[in-house]
Amino acid sequence: MTGTWRIAVVGVVLAVMLGALGLRLWTIQVTETDEYTAEAERNLIRVVPTPAPRGDILDRNGELLAGTKASLAAVVDMALVDDDFQEGLAQRLSAFLNQPASEILERFENANSGAQIILAEDLTERQALIIFEHREDFPGVAVIPQPIRDYPGGDLAAQVLGYIGKPSEADLERPGVKGTDVVGKAGIERFYDDRLRGVEGVIKYQVDAGRSVLQRLGEQESAPGDNLVLTIDSGIQAQLQDSLEAGLGLARELEMAERREALEEENGDIRSRLFLAREAAQLEATRAALEAEAAAENSAEEGIAADEDSVAVDTAVEIDEGKVLGSLYPGLPIDGEGVCVPVQRVEVGVASRTLLSGIKERTMRLEAVVQDRSRRIAVVDIDGERFEVEEGDSFATTLRVIAVTDDDIVVSHTDKWCPVRAVGVVEDPNDGSIIAMASYPSFEPAAFVSGLTQTEWESLGTINAFTNFAVQGQYAPASTFKTVSYVLAMEEGVYPLDRPVGDRILGDEHTEAAPPGEEGGAEEEGGAEEGGGAEEEGGAEEEPVQPIPSDSELKPLTSDTDLYNCTGSLRFQFNDGSSQVYRDWKRNGHGPLDLHGALQASCDLYFWEISLRIWNERSDETGINNEDLWQEWARSFGFGTESGIDLPFEKPGLIPDRQWFRDEQRKDTGRVRSTGPWVGGDLMNAIVGQGAVLVTPLQLANGFSAMLNGGTLWTPRVVSEMVDQGGNVVDENPKSVIQTIDMDPATVRTLRRDMQQVVNGPIGTSRAAFIGFGPNVSTVGGKTGTAEIIKATEDVQEVDTAWFVGVAPVLSPDYVVTVVVERGGSGGRVAAPVARQVLQYILNGERAVTSLEAGADTD
Repeated sequence: MTGTWRIAVVGVVLAVMLGALGLRLWTIQVTETDEYTAEAERNLIRVVPTPAPRGDILDRNGELLAGTKASLAAVVDMALVDDDFQEGLAQRLSAFLNQPASEILERFENANSGAQIILAEDLTERQALIIFEHREDFPGVAVIPQPIRDYPGGDLAAQVLGYIGKPSEADLERPGVKGTDVVGKAGIERFYDDRLRGVEGVIKYQVDAGRSVLQRLGEQESAPGDNLVLTIDSGIQAQLQDSLEAGLGLARELEMAERREALEEENGDIRSRLFLAREAAQLEATRAALEAEAAAENSAEEGIAADEDSVAVDTAVEIDEGKVLGSLYPGLPIDGEGVCVPVQRVEVGVASRTLLSGIKERTMRLEAVVQDRSRRIAVVDIDGERFEVEEGDSFATTLRVIAVTDDDIVVSHTDKWCPVRAVGVVEDPNDGSIIAMASYPSFEPAAFVSGLTQTEWESLGTINAFTNFAVQGQYAPASTFKTVSYVLAMEEGVYPLDRPVGDRILGDEHTEAAPPGEEGGAEEEGGAEEGGGAEEEGGAEEEPVQPIPSDSELKPLTSDTDLYNCTGSLRFQFNDGSSQVYRDWKRNGHGPLDLHGALQASCDLYFWEISLRIWNERSDETGINNEDLWQEWARSFGFGTESGIDLPFEKPGLIPDRQWFRDEQRKDTGRVRSTGPWVGGDLMNAIVGQGAVLVTPLQLANGFSAMLNGGTLWTPRVVSEMVDQGGNVVDENPKSVIQTIDMDPATVRTLRRDMQQVVNGPIGTSRAAFIGFGPNVSTVGGKTGTAEIIKATEDVQEVDTAWFVGVAPVLSPDYVVTVVVERGGSGGRVAAPVARQVLQYILNGERAVTSLEAGADTD
């Protein structure tokens, strides 16, 4: 009975379970059929996003600078490719697309599940049709429209436009940016990336259980980004780039001509120089040996055993010919035409050799790479001399190690005397619009679309071709900065002291003090060294120096038209009693000049005297009583701070003062003297644009614009408005005033007239550069500048950076043209001719542009 009951219970339970299962099956098959059918269909649909075309970039006249061209791309959706089918698919695609199967497979393996890989762009219609018709052989592969960035002007405005690329980790933190996106990496492409990118679309595909695409179900089109209209004029931009390239070539040719002339004149002296250098090194080694022997004898007398290694001193010496000969060293790099190049990238494999270019070639061989814990040490042979070096080391005069791997070494082969680049800006002083902006060497943004090789990337990086030096390069502005002191003098009534002519030394009667700016110089990323002007006068004088009247005993000039005798040198006293001598760039002097003539002829003494008055009267209640008067005027014109231009990575420049000097000392940055206070020589250096002063070419153009337009400091801009695809303005970037400087209209008028005389007057420093300008030369003005970055010595050639700031029409300015040629020589000789060509184009048209020829060697 009990067994029967148990069987009955089990049967009931089974019956209930089977009934429940049957009921559920009936529900699924009958009442929920439509729902599950829809879900199955959804599982067979694949949604593929399509990128949005980036907005176009147009110049002010509507000329296309950056656009988008339609392209068909082969895209692999990894979510539709089984792991065990990846190798076979890679083989088929390799044969079809003519790409290495190993590279395709590597991309498959490195991709995330669900990632979409673009394997080929610019497919022909026939290729697209083959993929579609043989889709069972290409599972997961689809042909989708792909917008490709296009730069029809090649390298036109390259640093302004920038380039695009895959997003970095920082980019991925921005809203809406995915790892498969393309984003702006530099220039306008970066600054306005959110406006240019647009909204992506989608394409729906039906796939089967094997993940092969069956059909295209529909598409939601992408929406392109906004178009940008720039302030750039393509014609002026092209002329600026051509002139900068020609100017850099001219500067290098002039540099090589100077070297050849020096070699012809000094060939015997060069051999003597090397001989004397070896003799001096030998004497020093012998002295060290004798001192070591004496120390050993003293130790023996005191009963102390001497270390044999410390006693043995090798007196055999080798000298670095490059340090002795400087720019005349025959191992400096040259190109195929025998012209200097500032840097060459050299890569050598283990057990391989290469020739280092130069008038005298050298053989470089990588003997081995040795692993020393975490360090890789390269053993290198240069013409039989052995070096053991690692990353960052400098050796063999011209070489610096960039990288060391297990298999090779990469070095830079450099010439620090060779002109390195040319930079230019053209600005409208009436609203801050940038008409043209360029750096040379340059690059083509389209190279980033197709993809740069590692070698191409590193080669362009070696010459900093991607950097926009108009906003990122920081240089000592030299005599172009005398305009700031000019305005200060006119507005504040600060003029030189009426110093006796005897305090202005002619010729070479007295020991030359270090000229201002010898430690300043052009900096790409900042970091000018300490200022410091002349040395104290004293024991080197051949004849007794007459007592110098105290500045307190002298009366200042009272007007901009009072004459100052601008001779070759200035002898004076600071208020601490120290006697100083400063020399003008023109050793024989300029003669009697007022403020206006001092600007036209670029007389250093006149402007040094202004700084002396500020320095010596800074604590005098009856005098100027404002130590930072010059700094305040300089900063009012936008120097020492970012301008706010709509481009990334802008540098601020530097206007030094006492507080900055103290901060640098406290931080021990190495940019200033480690001991001693801020002194009058620092201010004298700064006032003529040397020492620690740094500006960008854009800042100089913008500052001059403010001085010439009457005191309005604009925010520079390269984009004027944003328009949609229908041409409707959707947003503007209106002109914007940073501040207004209170300037007397008379100051503005005389500054314009004096800059006109710099170009057209009998003593103007750029007069020679503008000979043959053609019509309208009388409407052109300018200011030259020559920044000393390597001081000339008996053995070392001087290196200068050339500046010129031009303006036209000078009496009612519409264009300010700024040109700097880094290590290019003097402003009047190199930079002014470059600007001349640009101004010829602007005023007289393309056909009026004459060939580039060197001007006079003026400051």
